[in-house]
Amino acid sequence: MLHAQQMILFARVVDAGSFAAAAKVLGQTRAAVSKQIAALEDRIGAQLLHRTTRSMHLTEIGAEFYARCARIAQEAEEAERAVASLQGAPRGLLRIAAPLTFGRRYLAPLVAPFLAALPEIAIDLVLEDRLPDATRDAFDVAIRIAPRTDSSLIARRLADSAHVVCGTPDYFAREGVPESPDDLRHHRCLIYSALPTPRLWRFRDRKTVGVKGPFSVNHGESLRRALVDGLGVAYLPRFIVGDDLEAGRLQAVLEDWAWSAQKVWAVVPRHRILTPKVRAFLDMLEANFTPVPPWERPAPGVV
Repeated sequence: MLHAQQMILFARVVDAGSFAAAAKVLGQTRAAVSKQIAALEDRIGAQLLHRTTRSMHLTEIGAEFYARCARIAQEAEEAERAVASLQGAPRGLLRIAAPLTFGRRYLAPLVAPFLAALPEIAIDLVLEDRLPDATRDAFDVAIRIAPRTDSSLIARRLADSAHVVCGTPDYFAREGVPESPDDLRHHRCLIYSALPTPRLWRFRDRKTVGVKGPFSVNHGESLRRALVDGLGVAYLPRFIVGDDLEAGRLQAVLEDWAWSAQKVWAVVPRHRILTPKVRAFLDMLEANFTPVPPWERPAPGVV
């Protein structure tokens, strides 16, 4: 089998126009270059170059062989440039997928400062609650909220997605504060219908409670709106209602019972290279979400 390095060398000699010129470009002696071309001809079993003391030119076989060697040399150069770009400054299009509510609340505000710091990056942010498919969807980084990730992904854990049972202070003043999960059977429970079992709420010690209520929706922000409007009680991630709890618009109950296995992950398809732009974005996420995520931090001015 021919060695690619010999083929690239042959292309360089032809491009340079002489052994001497090629030797200078390659940093070798003329004799070394000539010896390698002779060895290549022996390996092929055909003469590639007509040589005289003053010139050289391609044989018919050499011309055909050169066309293929030149393509290999070009591919090698492009591969070197690609590797160099991966090791250089972050640049290029960064495709990000995230759940709708989480992305709007916590990713969108980070876009402007990130791009200001790295102006050679462009971002395509797709917000939807459907989980992206690592084998089908073309994304560089995705945010997943799940107990765990699968083996096709490189995952960086950003935070726990703690949940809380909550409602407005006025709602609890009217309907009473539940003292145990079982009390929720008698409350107006607002349902997040995108979950696998939306009307079965899970608590610590494997406690489950079947609930019902006047409103269900598959959109977290819309559920939060109904909750703040006093329509009932809901069991939601703190990243959706953390600001409302801090501001007193919502009141947490059953805090000793609330439980969730969900975690927030930044994931990258395992088959993709961790380019500088991806590493820069992951580092920015880690800086903003660890060790304490934004929804767990006190509001400005609160000690």
